Amino acid sequence: MSYTIMNESGAARLPRAVAHALTYTGAVALGLAVSAPIEQAVAAQGDQSLETVIVTGSRIRRTDEGALPVQSITQAQIQSQGVTTSEQFLQTVSIAVQGNSNTVSASGSGVTSGGVSSVSLRGLGSQRTLVLIDGRRVAGGGTITDSTSVDINSIPLAALERVEVLKEGASSVYGSDAIAGVINFILRKNFQGADVNAYYGDSERGGGDVTKVSAVLGYGDIKSDRFNVMLVGSWQKEKPLFGRDRSFSRSSINVAAGNDGTSGNTFPANVASEDGTVDGNPNAPDCAPSVTDPFFSPGVCRYDPSPEVALFPEAERWSVYGTARYAFTPNITGYLEASYSSNWMEFTIQPVPLSDQFVLPPNNPLFNLAPYNGFATVLLTPTSPFYPTAFATGQSGATPDLLVRYRSVITGNRRWTDQINQPRFVLGIGGDSGGWNWDVAGLYSETKLTEDFKNGGPAYSQILPLLNSGQVNFFGDNTPDILAAADATQFRGRAYSTTTKIEGVAGSVSKDLAKLNAGPLALAFGLEYRKESFNTDPSAAIQSGDIASYGGNFFPIDRSRNVYAAFAELNIPIVQTLEANLAVRYDDYEGTGSKTVPKISARWKPLDWLLFRGSAGQGFRAPSLSELWQPQVTGVSGSGLNDPERCNVVDANGVLNQDSRDCATQFPITIGGNPNLKPEESDNYTLGVVFEPSADYSFGFDGFYIKLKETIIFGVNPTAILTDIGRFGDLVTRGPPEVATPGLPGRIINIDQVNLNFGETKVAGVDADFRARFDIGKAGALTASIVGTYFAKYEIQNPDGSFDSILGEVSPITNGAGGVIPRWHHYLTLGWNLGPWEATIAQNYQTSYHDLPGNATDPPITRDVASYLIHDAQVAYHLENWRFAVGARNFTDRDPPYTNAGGGLNFFQAGYDPGYADPRGRFWYGQLSYSFAGGK
Repeated sequence: MSYTIMNESGAARLPRAVAHALTYTGAVALGLAVSAPIEQAVAAQGDQSLETVIVTGSRIRRTDEGALPVQSITQAQIQSQGVTTSEQFLQTVSIAVQGNSNTVSASGSGVTSGGVSSVSLRGLGSQRTLVLIDGRRVAGGGTITDSTSVDINSIPLAALERVEVLKEGASSVYGSDAIAGVINFILRKNFQGADVNAYYGDSERGGGDVTKVSAVLGYGDIKSDRFNVMLVGSWQKEKPLFGRDRSFSRSSINVAAGNDGTSGNTFPANVASEDGTVDGNPNAPDCAPSVTDPFFSPGVCRYDPSPEVALFPEAERWSVYGTARYAFTPNITGYLEASYSSNWMEFTIQPVPLSDQFVLPPNNPLFNLAPYNGFATVLLTPTSPFYPTAFATGQSGATPDLLVRYRSVITGNRRWTDQINQPRFVLGIGGDSGGWNWDVAGLYSETKLTEDFKNGGPAYSQILPLLNSGQVNFFGDNTPDILAAADATQFRGRAYSTTTKIEGVAGSVSKDLAKLNAGPLALAFGLEYRKESFNTDPSAAIQSGDIASYGGNFFPIDRSRNVYAAFAELNIPIVQTLEANLAVRYDDYEGTGSKTVPKISARWKPLDWLLFRGSAGQGFRAPSLSELWQPQVTGVSGSGLNDPERCNVVDANGVLNQDSRDCATQFPITIGGNPNLKPEESDNYTLGVVFEPSADYSFGFDGFYIKLKETIIFGVNPTAILTDIGRFGDLVTRGPPEVATPGLPGRIINIDQVNLNFGETKVAGVDADFRARFDIGKAGALTASIVGTYFAKYEIQNPDGSFDSILGEVSPITNGAGGVIPRWHHYLTLGWNLGPWEATIAQNYQTSYHDLPGNATDPPITRDVASYLIHDAQVAYHLENWRFAVGARNFTDRDPPYTNAGGGLNFFQAGYDPGYADPRGRFWYGQLSYSFAGGK
């Protein structure tokens, strides 16, 4: 990737060292007001050859590279990747981002993610990665359980000038949430003219096609005209892709891996008697639309959800962004920024399961009634015309009441929509007075999510009496009257809404205090106030826990807090080649307490082509409002789980227990907040070296070490708990032993997944950066770059105080340590240009890692997930103001590597990890752009 920043009629042009993106200054900043000071800094320098700029991580202006590693990506580079959303861009371009430890829009299949796409630096989770727009915070949230994670797909790519990724903890700069680093989306400024783009792409195998149009219009030059106005608009439509559309995702059964993600709640239904004398399916082996399963007896049917799951949801996204700037004097500029984005997504998954395997919330109207008694029990008696008499008597010689494990095809597939709306406003003024650069800005940012349920969510209190009436055929077609009665039980309409807000004001000043022989002694300091709020409004039906699809209940939250902060930064030139930076920030979180975090960084440049840099600092993260106050509620785990103490275990009578309530099923879980959470704290260190022997070559290596203490996690994943019951057994609650299985412990009635402080996390590794440019004469010019991250350590602390490495493993911690941490991950690009022609080939590579063990064999099969290597390509041609481009993403058409974790850690996604793999395969696209420079 090249890092030349386009000079848009007065906007900042970065110097050569910065343009090579080796480093940026890494001191301390309030970071709330960036845009105006950048312009003022440039104006103050006039026509000097070196311009001072402010970049992510500092409020002190400078002309050269700093002490912390910052990766910068331009608008041109984004276009060369053929991506259309920030989610795709960050997975593909920013190697510091471990994409498979975040949440993507596809993760919304079967979970309450609200369709949010988040991003995670260092694999430490989205809650520890601070996302900024022009140095200012963005309201997170958008889910009913998360007030922190920012939906990056709400940030319009068309409005971006560049993106800067600070790969270093920055709590001393920005306060809480920046333990892992910062991603700063920097929008275009002082733009004159027009830039119109159209894009269409489709996968070669069909499904997931994308249409997008965007436009940028700007008028006025802040330097010559004293004003600038700009308007950016974009619209995008994405078609869905389902599991059935790809061979690697259309089945949850993998014999070679010994893994099974199917369910025993089927249509036609499986049945069982309480005494165990009847167990199976009257229709077997004729199981359609369910399946027979090699891991189970041919006498039972299994339901495979994978074909019905949306790998890519249907989506429509639009946004508008406007800005106005006016120079009251040559040294004072006022500015107004306003934006509104809207993301709409529709998700589809399999019909809801209904049986005694699922716990009813205690406040459900049926909880204490027979035959339910706390479970969603469906009982078929011999008086029903659909009772399978021959089947029952053939197994037991009698006709006992039968427990029905049913997949509710009479209410259809579950389907819901998520709408995320984000208004955002900034009003500020800044300038230079008496040698002080100053800025004051107010911010309002809001994220509002609305989830509407469309189909497939029957109310327990209505559907269960119908299913227990004896009039429903669980093994074949039903009459129109029964279908109409089932449809009448459905919940449709507003399920819940959430609103997350940030309202605040901040002021900062900076000045060169003295001109020393080694350089300027520079100072920056400032103050910040903001109010954070989080509100959820679930419908009455969702609060009652009566809607089958939600697997539990959610209660309202209405919480807010005030945050006060102050910071100071001092840049000290020691000798001509050596400087140090001292910084400190104080934050006071209402209800949580205060924290002061210091930082020191240094850079030594003994030669023009050699730079050494390093830093040491502390960080912290206050528990979010949702982590603290989310009500504790009952839900259900992902499917295909086994109780290791009951499933395939011989009881005291010598009978092998394979009860579908214990094997390859879902278990009740408790999720929610914890008001007793402590703040997280961290120690952060970096040490690096940069070689730049010429303007055409550069090499950079930066080591990093992070020690996170009092790690807040969103519960240990049920898959990991049941895989290692000895380690996590305290999180499992069982009922009393059952007569039917003497000698075995009681059934699992709850798995605890509430938020908790989980000890320490230790992360260490090296970032590598190599870039080169080759002039090949009349054949044009070649560029090459490779940016990679090598992890040497990733350890998490156990409840007993010991540490386990999860490096190259599927992490057992949900949103804590975060997903899969590959040992090596790189992004390589090769570019060529000649006159109006340009071409790019890119490679994205990740090493293999250890998979979760299979769940369907004893002993389980252990395996590795294969390494993942994909290639993208684009060819473009410039004709006057036009740019024509065609390209292919994943042009080798490589399928994602298989992983058992696809249907476990990512719920209903099976066969692959949606966090970093694009299931579309080879994807062709075309781009058409028209640009012209304008002005007055």
